[in-house]
Amino acid sequence: MRRFLFRLEPVLQMRKRREDSVKRDLARKNGEIDSARKTMNSLTGELQNLQEQEKMRRATTSDIIGLRHSVSYRHKLKIGMLRQGRLIDRLRKEAGDIRQDLVDAKKEARAVELLKEKQLVEWRKNYRLEEQKFIDDISQQQYIRRQSATQKDRSA
Repeated sequence: MRRFLFRLEPVLQMRKRREDSVKRDLARKNGEIDSARKTMNSLTGELQNLQEQEKMRRATTSDIIGLRHSVSYRHKLKIGMLRQGRLIDRLRKEAGDIRQDLVDAKKEARAVELLKEKQLVEWRKNYRLEEQKFIDDISQQQYIRRQSATQKDRSA
């Protein structure tokens, strides 16, 4: 009997490649999220350092120009943090969309894999039946030969 051949193998391979592509997109998006978080943490750290420095400066001196620069820099940091927060939210939403695409791609690939498994089980069943039929034929021929040989020995 010929070997197992799944006619939809190209479709299965295409769906697996799509799944892999979506996985890479998700990994890329997660990397962007991590980068945005690091930037956010950096801005938060800068703001905390500025506030600590400002506390010490206010306790020792009252420099109006320095205070004005400090306030404008703090405002700049807070705006940067807001933008970074929005960026992180947008990236998370995009990552969620990509995750949904990944779930869909996995479902599509799994559907074809299940079909392949079902056809393979059917092929194995048919293969075993043909193999058993072949063995039965050989056994039957061997039995007939023995019977005819014993009849020849008895008649001779």
